[in-house]
Amino acid sequence: MHIATSREEASSEFHLPIADIDIPAHRARDLDPIWADALGRIMAKQGQTNAVTIRFLLTGRPVLVTGLHRIEGLRLHGDGTVRCRISTAKNDDEARLEEVMENLGRAELNALDRCRHLHELKQVYERLHPETKAGVAGGRARQGTATEIFSFAVDTAEKIGLSDRAIRIAVKIWTDLSLYSRAKLAGTELAKKQSELRLLSAQSPTVQEKILDLVLDPAQDIDGVQEAIDYLLAKVPMSPAERKFAAFSKRFVELEDTDLDRLILQAEDRVIASLKRRGRI
Repeated sequence: MHIATSREEASSEFHLPIADIDIPAHRARDLDPIWADALGRIMAKQGQTNAVTIRFLLTGRPVLVTGLHRIEGLRLHGDGTVRCRISTAKNDDEARLEEVMENLGRAELNALDRCRHLHELKQVYERLHPETKAGVAGGRARQGTATEIFSFAVDTAEKIGLSDRAIRIAVKIWTDLSLYSRAKLAGTELAKKQSELRLLSAQSPTVQEKILDLVLDPAQDIDGVQEAIDYLLAKVPMSPAERKFAAFSKRFVELEDTDLDRLILQAEDRVIASLKRRGRI
């Protein structure tokens, strides 16, 4: 197997040792070790379907543009090499754009990741096309529509099916989330629900922190952002006993009749005693 060592030697697709490829420190998407391991096992059986993309710097070193999870998956379960192709990016912004666009086309992005990527896309696009940025002198600025933003990659835009409104909402969510919230949300169920992210992002940074501390605390029986907001507005702190009772009450009312009957039968003597104390029997 021939290993390409320079841009001149590289054909449309070629193999490189994984150890020779530099990984930029700041990626648009963080590495998910579980997904990388699963992807590596799939590739070990089915082969590498899609090549990763790389750039060659002036030093001659190859730098990864797209395919971080493929790289890691093959490092774990491959032969130490990865199939590559040369990126068309001419600079760092174009490389970032290529990375973001590929990730947006993949189904495994959750709501938080998608908001982050669309925000990143807007930032890169405005650097590459400054005339589209709001505030440009002379009134030439215009907010890019979905068509304008994706004009260089219509096929990808159609694939992910995003409207102008969807892009604006996602960008605003990521912009309005505090740094604390972005870090705290990673890997949570909330990160999968754009409606929850949108409601959270509408709050001040201080309130966002309080909401997440409540929702993500297993000792609190608070289900979702709105419930946390209601709790904070009430300003009535619950004692540990009250939280325990609230959690049990919620589970109790959700019981199926058959399970309720089993529970009552198990505590029949205490139920009868309670009815007597309250003069019901």
